[in-house]
Amino acid sequence: MASEELRRFYDDNPLVYGGASQGDLEQLSGICELYPDSIRLLTDREAVELPRFECRRCGACCAAVKYVTVCQEDVKRWVSQKRLDILGALAIDRRRTPLLARRKGRIEAAKSEARSHLESAGLYSEHAFELLYVTMLLECAVYVKRRDGACTFLAHDGSTAACGIQGTKPRVCEKFPYYIGKYTDRRLLKEDSFCPSLREIAKGRKKG
Repeated sequence: MASEELRRFYDDNPLVYGGASQGDLEQLSGICELYPDSIRLLTDREAVELPRFECRRCGACCAAVKYVTVCQEDVKRWVSQKRLDILGALAIDRRRTPLLARRKGRIEAAKSEARSHLESAGLYSEHAFELLYVTMLLECAVYVKRRDGACTFLAHDGSTAACGIQGTKPRVCEKFPYYIGKYTDRRLLKEDSFCPSLREIAKGRKKG
């Protein structure tokens, strides 16, 4: 979608996008620009309000979702926190880096900003530098590595699961299962969902 088409789409679906932050809209627009053939934007008709969601700490989402992508906000936060343990567990999708050619006029500015952020944090590593400027230019190109088929940060003691970086986990995980604000995709509310809480909500909605 072109910028004008996106603005019309947001205006035509005020339930979902009317209360969205500027950052959310800019991120969605960036994804649409980079991946026009694979992006699916949620419409008001497909959205459902989810006022309450309780995580059961089963770890299903951490194991079922193959790619946990991270955004620029995440990487900048981890650099500021000097979390080399987290930064070292991130990988760059090299299949997507050719798209940097579409950002040609912005690459040097992004690299300069990345260096400045690293210097301010008193941290420097080539990997962190690349993570910073790539996430500044490309959406969905950096993701968390996996271990034993699940997110590398998933900790499980046999009865409950927990995020090993709960206090600073990726924004996409913090938002789950929400799309924007208090709305989610009604297709997530299935009785065979991988998430037990979503299964329970789906059953309740069916009875109601």
